[in-house]
Amino acid sequence: MPVTRSEMAFFAAGAALGAVAGANLPFLKEKFGPMLTAALAGASSAVGDSYADVAKHVAEKIEAVQDAMAEMKHSANNGTTEASSI
Repeated sequence: MPVTRSEMAFFAAGAALGAVAGANLPFLKEKFGPMLTAALAGASSAVGDSYADVAKHVAEKIEAVQDAMAEMKHSANNGTTEASSI
């Protein structure tokens, strides 16, 4: 699949930006480090909270399925027990 001129321009701009950022990494860490740390801490807690909500929802669904399966098994066993006792 051929690469278009605009795709090549975006790739070249990204490579140039990456080279400049890599060359100035210590300065960028010093300048933006506290801000990035605070942003990542907030994002980390938000991701943790959403993961906990998803895990709770999945656990509830699994429990509901297990309850339904146990109820079906119990009713099936009762049906065979009644038939054999007659």
